[in-house]
Amino acid sequence: MDHLRLFDYIGNFGSDLMVLLLGILILTRQFTGWFILYLLTLLICIILPIHILLNTRSGAKPAETSDLFLILFDILFAAAIVFQPQTFIRWIHVFFGWWMFAQGAISLIDFYVLFRDQMQGALPRLLSGIVSMTLAWLMILGTNLSIKTNILSLIAGIYFIVYGVVGLLFHFFLMRKRKHPQSFSFSYSLPVLLNAFIPLEAYMSIKKLKHESRLEIPGSTEPADLFVYVYMKGKGPEIFGHIDLSYHGMILSYGNHDPQSRRLNGTYGDGVLIRAKEKEFLQESITTDGKTVIGYGIRLSDEQKQLLESRIRNLFSRTIPWKCAAEKAHDSGKDMSSCKDYASRVYRETFCEMFKFTHGKFRTYFISSTNCVMLADELIRSPSLNLIRLNGIVTPGTYLSFLNTEYLKPGSPVITRVLYEAGVHEAL
Repeated sequence: MDHLRLFDYIGNFGSDLMVLLLGILILTRQFTGWFILYLLTLLICIILPIHILLNTRSGAKPAETSDLFLILFDILFAAAIVFQPQTFIRWIHVFFGWWMFAQGAISLIDFYVLFRDQMQGALPRLLSGIVSMTLAWLMILGTNLSIKTNILSLIAGIYFIVYGVVGLLFHFFLMRKRKHPQSFSFSYSLPVLLNAFIPLEAYMSIKKLKHESRLEIPGSTEPADLFVYVYMKGKGPEIFGHIDLSYHGMILSYGNHDPQSRRLNGTYGDGVLIRAKEKEFLQESITTDGKTVIGYGIRLSDEQKQLLESRIRNLFSRTIPWKCAAEKAHDSGKDMSSCKDYASRVYRETFCEMFKFTHGKFRTYFISSTNCVMLADELIRSPSLNLIRLNGIVTPGTYLSFLNTEYLKPGSPVITRVLYEAGVHEAL
């Protein structure tokens, strides 16, 4: 283990140990535990504005009006809890109350999606939504601060302890794996909220690297069988990233691409599967949409190829062709330039095929469950393929972190890593 990896390992081990101790303190000595959390919150309120300013001034991240509001909010909030520290405990209840309310709303929408598409797991999501909503209203509207503090301490203490224990177990298994590489298969990922922002951090790192040294991410000339593409953008909803797969030169991309079916600000609607030529699709993404794309090429065995092809056939067996506005205009001999939605833009540039699902998983798109990551999971994240060894709920950020780590390992099946961006690989 080199010095850089050792330093990173010690830092991660120490942070997991601190999280575990914080959970124990919150459960056993509430005042001490919440005081430490208060100090950590204050520290974040100081570091975050500095982090934003440094990255916008260096050109690593585009400046946005929302950044100014976030910096202003952090400064005002930090000042409020410094001069009125007693407001922190009241604020934390409201914050967690609305967080639980959001979780409850997501669970209830998930219940409806699972029930509508006749999939398993609907009842647990309904119960989770009801419990989350009940606790949310208690945190937001309850008047007895002592009861709210006890409940919140129990939830927070258990969460921090579980997260810390899992993290420490991961480091234990990681050290054991170095001595016995075949003895186990284990993976560990950060909380979903943190993983969601990994694409933004990667985007900023790439921008910074190019700005300072004009270097590109290295790529291998060895041919790969399967490609996983992670799409990033420095602002807007796309900072959370997107994932596509490519096999035999054809991109498979899933999303909420039918503007007529979109609900809830584009987070819910009919799922649309796009099949397009790889080069044309990537070209459209980096030039028209201005995205940064990192592609990871994976080597497959003959058995893995057969399994993957079987999964792709099963996926398409539940679909029917669907035409976007541009394709309908093209078929009728009309001008396609007036069609401005995403599906139409992609069709104009690639003349791709689009499909909707007739039943089951992916019939309905919902951003927190049936999304682009679930499609990748359906095709390549399984014990039989043994390609993506990730446990629990994952995000585009989780895939990005895992694939980048695998690429740096000698003997890994992830053999290629290439950066696609306007001005870098303008013409593929």
